[in-house]
Amino acid sequence: MMQKKIFLNLYYVLLIGIVISGLLSYTTIESTYNKGVEDKLISNAYLTAEIITQRINEHGYDNINDYIKKIKTSDEIRITLIDTDGTVLADTYEDPSKMENHRERSEVKKAINGISALEKRYSATIKASYLYYALPVKVNMGNSYIVRLSMPLRDIEAIKKRYLANLLVAFGFGLAIALIIGYNTSKRITRPLSQITQMSEEISKGKFDLKLAVEGKDEIAKLAGSINNMSEQLQYYINGLNRRNEEMEAILSSVINGIIAIDNHQKILFINKYAKKLLDIEEEDLKGQHIIYVLRNHQINQYLKNSIENKKFEEIEVILNYPQEKNIKLYTNPIMEHEGTGTIGIIITLQDVTQIRKLERIKSEFVANVSHELKTPLTSIKGFIETLKEGAVKDENTALKFLNIIDYEAERLTNLITDILVLSELENKKERTAQEKFSIETSIGEAIMIFKSQAEKKNIKIEKNIEEDIGFLFGSRDKFKQMIINLIDNAIKYSGENSKVMIEALVEDDRKVISIKDFGIGIPEESIPRIFERFYRVDKARSKAIYGGTGLGLSIVKHIAISFGAEIAVESQPGKGTKFKIKFP
Repeated sequence: MMQKKIFLNLYYVLLIGIVISGLLSYTTIESTYNKGVEDKLISNAYLTAEIITQRINEHGYDNINDYIKKIKTSDEIRITLIDTDGTVLADTYEDPSKMENHRERSEVKKAINGISALEKRYSATIKASYLYYALPVKVNMGNSYIVRLSMPLRDIEAIKKRYLANLLVAFGFGLAIALIIGYNTSKRITRPLSQITQMSEEISKGKFDLKLAVEGKDEIAKLAGSINNMSEQLQYYINGLNRRNEEMEAILSSVINGIIAIDNHQKILFINKYAKKLLDIEEEDLKGQHIIYVLRNHQINQYLKNSIENKKFEEIEVILNYPQEKNIKLYTNPIMEHEGTGTIGIIITLQDVTQIRKLERIKSEFVANVSHELKTPLTSIKGFIETLKEGAVKDENTALKFLNIIDYEAERLTNLITDILVLSELENKKERTAQEKFSIETSIGEAIMIFKSQAEKKNIKIEKNIEEDIGFLFGSRDKFKQMIINLIDNAIKYSGENSKVMIEALVEDDRKVISIKDFGIGIPEESIPRIFERFYRVDKARSKAIYGGTGLGLSIVKHIAISFGAEIAVESQPGKGTKFKIKFP
């Protein structure tokens, strides 16, 4: 389209130039030829008038017609001698007697009035255009006459026609050359413009590695150079922006808290991966969506509206029920414009405090349980001591009975404090134990020996099945042994008389697996997920009174297993027994 416009414009300019120059040339040639003929006719008229005047002065008008035919110098020039009344006296071509009166001829009329005249008109007699010049002349006898010279313009017309033909040929060649020049020029101009346009479109699509060929030093070459430079600058700045955006997104995506940026209409501008994970969102592109479809919480929606209106830092803790119950703490801060004149939205930081709140509840329960567990034996000890002080000490049997109870309660108190300290060390991971290589079979055998007497009292048989190549473990031998002791202790406590406890150490799927199974009272299915919690008892009303214990044994087992990197699982059915299975890495 651009090439066509430029081509037509150039073509029109060249066409107009050729037409104007041709017309000017034709007009100039015509004017030059006409002027030459006129000058020739006028000079001949004066010469002829002088000769005729001399002849008339000497011989009068006798044989004047024959005389003017003799003095005719050119067949092209016609001489006519006319009287002042318009009568033709002599003529080089026609018989004067047969010629009509010329008084009304314009050049003759002017000459009769004493004015020489030059006229051009078509002659019906000769069938051609003629140029006439009439010159008034006076003779010595006082008479006046008019000498008129005329000549046909056929030659001039022929020359003009030949020139016009040549001019048309030149005009045709000129148009052809103009077409070629216009096409080549428009192509030469539009080719780089087309390339510039194409490159601009590619730049708008984000392709900045293209270059234009710069040829010459004209304005188009300068424009191409400027576009190349602009492309390089755009690529540099956009690459920089992309790097910064990628770095920012990487940083925000690596933050352990969820981050969501929204505009003043609560439309999402940015959301990081952790926020999607925290809110259980699978959809990838959330940009432009309303925040209410992401959080699905009316309380949060109202809170965000207030944050946008107040334009200040705020925080709130809410419970999300979908897709699962979570405690989420939200911090909102306004996003200020670059000039600081207003806000373009707010940034929301989401922190999952579910585990923290759970630990706080566990801590609170732990403190309450510890207080209760410590208070019970202390109250019992204090009561019996007061009874002894009031006189029971004098009764030897009663005093011994009370002292035995005090000793039992003190032992319970000591065990409780010991287990609390052990559990605290395991949870805080402050105790640095030596990594040692120890035999699994030997450690299990030593643990079984500790419960030999206790098992015999209830007629419980402890069976073991340990593979010969079970090998060794690396870690704290004492902690491993304590874990096995706690599990065997539980198995014996919750087994009835005449029962058995099975201990196995096998290799399954290249992993060392230790299991301790009893055939005792078992654990209800709904209680299994909580048995490793501190002070949790399946039947709180009966378990402590009948089976004793601090309620921390299984919590200690769990933490020791974690310290070895092991997994612990429980299989149990009420009335059929329980099996603890520990898989070491």
